Amino acid sequence: MSKSYPTLEMATYLYDKELMLENIEPARTNEIDIIRSWLEAHLGELNMLINTSFAVEGGIISSFGEEEAVILKKLYVIQYYKKQSRVVLREADDASNSLDFEELREGDSVIKRNSKRDQLKDYMALIKEANGSLDVLVSKYNTYQSPPSQIIEKGSYN
Repeated sequence: MSKSYPTLEMATYLYDKELMLENIEPARTNEIDIIRSWLEAHLGELNMLINTSFAVEGGIISSFGEEEAVILKKLYVIQYYKKQSRVVLREADDASNSLDFEELREGDSVIKRNSKRDQLKDYMALIKEANGSLDVLVSKYNTYQSPPSQIIEKGSYN
């Protein structure tokens, strides 16, 4: 069912529910504005994936349904995970920020530090899962929802 969909509503959902980031003002408001801007700027990417022509006007996407919103949100989540993986890589490259141990043992006590490599693997797994989910969403949308990209008249072929 299509409706008018505010991009601010999608951005707030992503921040609070999907990514579950900290609720500290004014950082929360600023980050939600950044997410909203990203969603609006990448609506064309969604249009390319699902053969549509949605447009944003005044922060609202007209004739936009829940199916389209889920795909657009998934695009943002993938971008977010890629951004976080780059942050981890940058931190791993910063030699002054790294400690020279991964595990310390003394008697029965063990201190194990989560390595940047493990964090990067986790983000790569999240990206892979999100991309797979996006592929399924787009495929199902294009199969069941998307209008045909070409119409051929009955008498125009042999």
